[in-house]
Amino acid sequence: MPPAQMDQASVATPCVAKNLQTFLALDFGLKRTGFAVGNRLLGTAQPQGTLVAQGDARFALIAKRLKEWQPDALVIGVHFIPTG
Repeated sequence: MPPAQMDQASVATPCVAKNLQTFLALDFGLKRTGFAVGNRLLGTAQPQGTLVAQGDARFALIAKRLKEWQPDALVIGVHFIPTG
Protein backbone atom coordinates (compact mmCIF):
# COMPACT_ATOMS: atom_id res chain seq x y z
CA MET A 1 0.00 0.00 0.00
CA PRO A 2 1.44 3.41 -0.94
CA PRO A 3 2.36 5.63 2.07
CA ALA A 4 -0.27 8.19 1.06
CA GLN A 5 -3.00 5.58 1.60
CA MET A 6 -1.79 4.35 5.00
CA ASP A 7 -3.63 5.63 8.03
CA GLN A 8 -1.99 6.44 11.35
CA ALA A 9 -3.04 3.12 12.92
CA SER A 10 -1.18 1.08 10.31
CA VAL A 11 2.15 2.87 10.77
CA ALA A 12 4.42 0.76 12.95
CA THR A 13 6.03 2.46 15.95
CA PRO A 14 9.75 1.72 15.99
CA CYS A 15 10.87 -0.39 18.94
CA VAL A 16 14.19 0.20 20.61
CA ALA A 17 15.88 -2.73 22.30
CA LYS A 18 15.69 -2.28 26.06
CA ASN A 19 19.49 -2.27 26.41
CA LEU A 20 19.76 0.62 23.91
CA GLN A 21 17.17 2.95 25.44
CA THR A 22 18.08 6.57 26.09
CA PHE A 23 16.73 8.75 28.87
CA LEU A 24 16.38 12.49 29.26
CA ALA A 25 16.38 13.60 32.89
CA LEU A 26 14.81 16.90 33.89
CA ASP A 27 15.46 18.34 37.34
CA PHE A 28 12.94 21.11 37.96
CA GLY A 29 13.98 23.86 40.35
CA LEU A 30 12.35 27.14 41.28
CA LYS A 31 14.40 29.18 38.77
CA ARG A 32 16.31 26.64 36.67
CA THR A 33 15.78 23.25 35.05
CA GLY A 34 18.75 20.92 34.78
CA PHE A 35 19.15 18.35 32.00
CA ALA A 36 21.05 15.10 31.71
CA VAL A 37 21.06 12.35 29.08
CA GLY A 38 21.77 8.73 29.83
CA ASN A 39 21.49 5.31 28.26
CA ARG A 40 21.20 1.71 29.36
CA LEU A 41 24.00 0.48 27.11
CA LEU A 42 26.73 2.26 29.06
CA GLY A 43 24.76 2.73 32.28
CA THR A 44 25.89 6.35 32.45
CA ALA A 45 24.43 9.84 32.28
CA GLN A 46 26.01 13.11 31.23
CA PRO A 47 24.85 16.57 32.29
CA GLN A 48 23.59 18.68 29.39
CA GLY A 49 23.36 22.07 31.01
CA THR A 50 20.70 24.17 32.67
CA LEU A 51 17.77 26.14 31.34
CA VAL A 52 17.03 29.43 33.05
CA ALA A 53 13.32 30.05 32.51
CA GLN A 54 10.22 30.08 34.66
CA GLY A 55 6.57 29.27 34.11
CA ASP A 56 5.40 28.43 30.61
CA ALA A 57 8.60 29.78 29.04
CA ARG A 58 10.52 26.74 30.25
CA PHE A 59 8.22 24.32 28.41
CA ALA A 60 9.11 25.68 24.98
CA LEU A 61 12.78 25.11 25.80
CA ILE A 62 12.04 21.62 27.13
CA ALA A 63 10.14 20.79 23.92
CA LYS A 64 13.20 21.83 21.93
CA ARG A 65 15.39 19.44 23.94
CA LEU A 66 12.88 16.60 23.54
CA LYS A 67 12.88 17.10 19.77
CA GLU A 68 16.68 17.23 19.72
CA TRP A 69 17.34 14.11 21.84
CA GLN A 70 14.17 12.06 21.11
CA PRO A 71 14.57 9.99 24.29
CA ASP A 72 12.80 6.68 24.91
CA ALA A 73 11.81 7.80 28.41
CA LEU A 74 11.90 10.79 30.75
CA VAL A 75 13.14 10.94 34.33
CA ILE A 76 11.62 13.85 36.25
CA GLY A 77 13.01 15.37 39.44
CA VAL A 78 11.19 18.06 41.39
CA HIS A 79 12.85 20.54 43.72
CA PHE A 80 11.75 19.93 47.31
CA ILE A 81 11.51 22.78 49.79
CA PRO A 82 11.21 21.57 53.37
CA THR A 83 8.71 23.45 55.53
CA GLY A 84 8.94 24.02 59.22
